[in-house]
Amino acid sequence: MSTSTLPAPRYQPNRLWVYLTCVYIVTWYLQLGNRIGLLGAIRFEFLLGAVLSLGAFSTYFSTPEKNSPLFGPVLFLLGVFTCYSLFSWDFSHSWTIYFDRVVKFAMLAVFLSVFVRTPWALKMVVGAFLLAMLKLGQEGFVGWVTGGQMWQNQGVMRLHGSVPMYGHPNSFSGMAVGCLPFVYFLFPAVSRIWKAALLLLLLFCTIIIIFTGSRTGYVATIGLGLVFFSLSSGKAKWRYLILAGLIGVTALVFLPDQYKERFESIFTMKEKEGASAETRMEIIHDAVEVYLAHPLGVGVGAFPLVRMEMFGRVQDTHNLYLELLTNLGPVGVIAFFMVIYQIFKVNRQVQKRLLGCRSPDEQFMMGVSKAVVAFIWARLFLGLFGMDTYEIYWWFAIGLSGAMWTMVQQGATDKTVSTRTGLSHSGDQKETAYDKQVGLRLKRR
Repeated sequence: MSTSTLPAPRYQPNRLWVYLTCVYIVTWYLQLGNRIGLLGAIRFEFLLGAVLSLGAFSTYFSTPEKNSPLFGPVLFLLGVFTCYSLFSWDFSHSWTIYFDRVVKFAMLAVFLSVFVRTPWALKMVVGAFLLAMLKLGQEGFVGWVTGGQMWQNQGVMRLHGSVPMYGHPNSFSGMAVGCLPFVYFLFPAVSRIWKAALLLLLLFCTIIIIFTGSRTGYVATIGLGLVFFSLSSGKAKWRYLILAGLIGVTALVFLPDQYKERFESIFTMKEKEGASAETRMEIIHDAVEVYLAHPLGVGVGAFPLVRMEMFGRVQDTHNLYLELLTNLGPVGVIAFFMVIYQIFKVNRQVQKRLLGCRSPDEQFMMGVSKAVVAFIWARLFLGLFGMDTYEIYWWFAIGLSGAMWTMVQQGATDKTVSTRTGLSHSGDQKETAYDKQVGLRLKRR
């Protein structure tokens, strides 16, 4: 019997929209339009997104639900993006980023927050995301084994991704680091088949993080490890510390020297080939000068053009925080971190509401909520060396956070719908308390 303490849900979800959202997630992450010529020719991703957008707005305006606390800060951030695209030093480039990234990725947050209103729907979309990550990880694993995706970069043999958005080793490593929170926090809450899938994903992610040779990924993994340690409690902290020590010793013994040297170069600033560290220092200097010359910001994605005009160098910031400051100014920095703060706050509220709950659906939701928080921390660590302001990661976290907030407000637990995804143990329950209540009512009638 369910041990849920939350109030009864108000309505059932439309499963068709949930299925289509899952298809959209898989389509986008696997870049199916580039893989399958027909899908690219008919612009399948665009058409699916358009259909989902119509469904999302129709559902939103027809369902009298209270907006999550994320609504205001997200609207403010979108307003900042809009203004800084209109009044940009590189108008055409800014509007390309605005429509191709900001608007498009923000719609994923809308789809998730509108369509995902039950644990079943949450399991479906998280499962779709994890399956897409498994496929990308499997391709990276095969590319590592065969050498087909390994080639030299900065004097090191580095693993590259199979799709354009993860083609660069740093991006591919960032993808793998972003999967770790979901592996760590969902593992206790899922069924055996998904435990096996998560362990396989962990193997793929470990290989990707190591053999991409990305110092960004190395730093983010260490930072994420500290987050995991801080979120652990009691004996779990010591178990985690022992595990981390064993992994560290194993890496030192068995890793090829080139990757050990790559890691050491984080501290020594000495590289086998190229001058990446010196280039980054030059970018930081130029970014500070650009900001001092344009303290209100130069516009969405306009830093390379302004840098070229001022210094004759075109490379972008390679840093989330400098990208925010130079592109959007102090207003943009405040708007962005208002959203980040609200993501953390909303998930604290979700976790507080679920504290002490033992039903499988609530445990799964708790795991997703903790994973989202750690995922944001991972992206913030990766942002030390990468430009992520206009990427999909934030919108994915916003959508999941808003959906879970709505669910705990409604009390949508495993008594709302039957669980058939296998992502949690609730699929093993033959009859929930809700089912029994419905049966009693039917008998009385």
